[in-house]
Amino acid sequence: MTTVMIVDDEKLVRMGIKEETDWDLIGCTVVAEASNGEEALQLAEETHPDLVISDIRMPRMDGIELAGKLLEKYPSMKVIFLTAYNEFEYARKAVRIGVSDYILKPFQDGELEASVQRLLHLHPNAPASVKELEETLVPLINKDTVSNRYVQTALAYIEDHFSDPDFSIGKLADSMGVSNGHISRLFKSELNLGINNYLTRYRIRKAMDYLKDVQMKVYEVAEITGYQDIAYFSNTFKKLVGKSPSDYQAKGLN
Repeated sequence: MTTVMIVDDEKLVRMGIKEETDWDLIGCTVVAEASNGEEALQLAEETHPDLVISDIRMPRMDGIELAGKLLEKYPSMKVIFLTAYNEFEYARKAVRIGVSDYILKPFQDGELEASVQRLLHLHPNAPASVKELEETLVPLINKDTVSNRYVQTALAYIEDHFSDPDFSIGKLADSMGVSNGHISRLFKSELNLGINNYLTRYRIRKAMDYLKDVQMKVYEVAEITGYQDIAYFSNTFKKLVGKSPSDYQAKGLN
């Protein structure tokens, strides 16, 4: 899991970022929150986050100063700035001190997750092989490596029924003769990931394969991977892959 610290002087903004971002889906967990740069520096010492998502304009110590101190002390740390100020000077300063990305508030649904995926995986140090990069971006589980037979069966069911737009945990549980809660708990305990999140990952990996065929239309790929709403499919794809389905189809992961 990639560990994340959120820094913003507005509590409601911090809560929104924490609660409305699909951290589990992209393999991240929030380990700290801070209301200003001084507090963030102290928490960084204690929690050592891999990624810091910070506002720029804050009291006591702004995001520019915070990022400079963090990157000087922790060169491998990644920093994403969130700011409502669309000013070139802020962006220029951010790039100069080594900030990895810059998003204007209010950002759209899926934009932050996509930024995190691009930042963590789509960079020069990423695995050279396309297959390796796909597995890093959207990791799946080989069911033969899973010891629990119920979870093995659930994984096999997902592989066989991922294209069903009406897929549900209830249908999966009924096919196994167990309760929804029982299989959900077993799955989460064994894989540290919920069934629906794993289903999403599996569907998007299949979509990545289908999109390699340039003759396939994005709406066709959405349909055959279980999505009835193409906008929802595109948003989910972007969250996990870091780019839209059409951009991925045209350019791949480069």
